[in-house]
Order: sequence, then C-alpha cells, then structure tokens
Amino acid sequence: MQSCKFFMEYMRVTQGYGRYENGNIDYTSYSHTGSYAVDLGGRDTAKDWAYAPCDVVVKRVYGEYNAVWFETLEEVLCADGKKRKLVFMLLHIDNEDKQTLGIQPGKIFRFGEKFYREGSAGAVGNHIHMEVGLGPFTGTGWQKTTVKDRTGNYVWKINNQLKPDEIFIVGKDVIVMEDGGYDWYIQDRRDDKITLLQRENDLLKRQLDQYEQLIVRIESILDAL
Repeated sequence: MQSCKFFMEYMRVTQGYGRYENGNIDYTSYSHTGSYAVDLGGRDTAKDWAYAPCDVVVKRVYGEYNAVWFETLEEVLCADGKKRKLVFMLLHIDNEDKQTLGIQPGKIFRFGEKFYREGSAGAVGNHIHMEVGLGPFTGTGWQKTTVKDRTGNYVWKINNQLKPDEIFIVGKDVIVMEDGGYDWYIQDRRDDKITLLQRENDLLKRQLDQYEQLIVRIESILDAL
C-alpha cells in the first residue's frame, strides 16, 4: 500500500485554513473562510513543481483558476494512520504547464512524477491552492458554501474536506520553511508503519484527555447547581 506523501520539495504555507481546530469558521481568513484550504508557495516566488503524492488519476479539469481534481487509484496510508481513498484539488497552474503535463480527465500520474506546478492562473503571485477530501470523487468535486471571504466572494470548498496536516506525510527530504503552525507528520528514520501507529495512538490519547477534561468541567458545573 502506498502512503500519501507531501508533494513539493519545499514546504512554505503562505495562507492556511479558514477554520479553527474546533471546526468553527475563521472569518479573518483572506480567501479560505470556512475551508481547510492551504496555499503553498514553494521555495520562493518562482514556480516550483509538484510531484504526485501517490498514484492518481485526473477526474476533472475546470478552466477558471485551472483547477484540477486528482483521485487516488487505491486507498493510501495517511499521516493519521488511517487508510483512505482521497481526492486532491489543486488550483492556479499556468496554461503552458498544464499542456506540458498533458493534464486531462483520465490521465494517470504515478507516485513521484511531476503532476502540477505553481502558477498564477486566476491568482496573484505564483502558488498552489490545495485542498484534500475523502474519496471517491463525486459530483463536480466541490460545493459552494454559505460564507463569504474577505474579498466578498462566496467560498467554494472540496467535497468531504479533510485537514491536509492529518493526511500528508512530510518526507525527510522536504525542506520545511513555513509549516503554517499545523501539526504535520514529519517522517523520521523509524519504520513508517510503527511511527504512524504511534501517531494514531497519540491522537487517540489526546482526544481521551480532552474528553476527561470535559467530564471534569461538566461535573463541576453540576456540583455548583
């Protein structure tokens, strides 16, 4: 089984989620309000390539913003230790790079192959707008939300959205310049499966601790009544 690897040589998050950890909407977000979208700027202001995080197939290409939806061919192992079929939505590749890569529905990209590139189609400045959702690909691949971003436009988000930092495994060779403040799983030298299982156990323990704290607070409130 393949793992879902972070797909650029440099990680530089230039804009993060428009939702808080508890799921509440962050209305201060510039253009990601209500979504788990991430903007990736690569090493600098030039155009870095993106490499397929696993074997994927193109499901849809949307002209505006040069949005492309990729679906994993099979279930993949994610950073939180779970196995999922995924859909990735990437925006802003320039037309010439899209043509060079031959991006069209049905096109298959194998793990590690160039499959996208930073660009500025429909955007200001070179970057990749990235979202990830639970597969399989459905409908048009995204949905219009009921919230507006700071530009006054209604936000669209990928179907069945997931948090990227819970999905992508950041390889040892990736240079992390700016992680956006998220808890990305950085691959180390231990066995991948053991490390992922430990991470999943850590996440479960953290959730149990939160539940225990909540129970204590509820008991305190009840005692005060």
